[in-house]
Amino acid sequence: MGIDMDALQLKRQVNEMIAGGRYDDIKETLLSWKDTTEHDNELAMLCYLCTIYEQEKAAGQETLFSKVSDMEELLGRYTALKFYLRRIDFGVIDEIGMFFQFLSHNQVSSYELLRVMDFCVVHRERVLQVMNGGVQWEAAGAERTQEEIGGDSAVSGNNEICFIICTNNPVYAEECIYYIKRLNVPEGFRTEILTVEEAASLAAGYNEAMQCSQAKYKVYLHHDTFIVNPDFIKDCLDIFLGNPQIGMLGNVGVKNMPASGVMWDADRYGMLYEQHIYETELLSNAFDPALPYLEVDAIDGFLMVTQYDLPWREDLFDKWDFYDCSQSMEFIRQGYRVVVPNMKAPWCVHDCGFINLENYDTERQKYVAEYLGER
Repeated sequence: MGIDMDALQLKRQVNEMIAGGRYDDIKETLLSWKDTTEHDNELAMLCYLCTIYEQEKAAGQETLFSKVSDMEELLGRYTALKFYLRRIDFGVIDEIGMFFQFLSHNQVSSYELLRVMDFCVVHRERVLQVMNGGVQWEAAGAERTQEEIGGDSAVSGNNEICFIICTNNPVYAEECIYYIKRLNVPEGFRTEILTVEEAASLAAGYNEAMQCSQAKYKVYLHHDTFIVNPDFIKDCLDIFLGNPQIGMLGNVGVKNMPASGVMWDADRYGMLYEQHIYETELLSNAFDPALPYLEVDAIDGFLMVTQYDLPWREDLFDKWDFYDCSQSMEFIRQGYRVVVPNMKAPWCVHDCGFINLENYDTERQKYVAEYLGER
């Protein structure tokens, strides 16, 4: 082997192994280039899928790798199965029969099914009960067209909620929208959804979308954020309508930003289901239950909800980091409060995988220089 191998080269090698039936070589090769594998979500996921192959082979069954033509098909299969299981987990699947058709058509083994459940399911027993027919299934809500959401087509911008998704992955964006369309919409309100593709940066993409919508309330979210609280809109409005000084809320935030500018160097408050490559874990740091919300210095950008429009600092943050901490400080500069609601259960699943920190430190230094001298 050479001195180094980038992710594209390694993926080409894996595809050659799949095409040639050299399945036993896949995991060994990935582990031989551990640093490359660990810094690429697709390669890391493939490494964990090798455990399914090993179980199926040991049981004398047709293996996962033999059912696909290349790595792209394999990961597409995994993503589809993960999405189906999550929909069952949170009660938003429209038709359970579609899931069973998927299992049959793709010859999903029990080993594959249970292992993927290990990766992505929160309420395992609930999912197993539904699959085994122990729960009388009712879809949480049929998909509604934009005209049907909220009823009155003459609703003003003050009664509109715009969901803004900056995306480079149409599969994830479609799944994100699937959850949005199944949220309960309070009477007299309506929603709209805007997606931004090929944005120069998150701040630039959000500015573009913000200027395209007259909605008073805007929800900025990653395409890998899935809102699983059906009353999400009402819960946000309850905070905003009674508190005009609250400009923005998020599900996770830091009360006092540390001098480093790194949010996770201090306690983060809120609740979230966070899916990494091989597990879904609960992030939960509660605060005084008597408080309806906690005022914070910054919120995490996987989901940010505003009731006022302030420009995003695309002049300063031209990559994909610190746009959230910056926007939090911009609201605070204007005299608004930024808060994290006191949730009884997480409102979202963030299917984030590994975080790309390539430009993180450069953006962090910009944030520290611009804002932390004020606090």
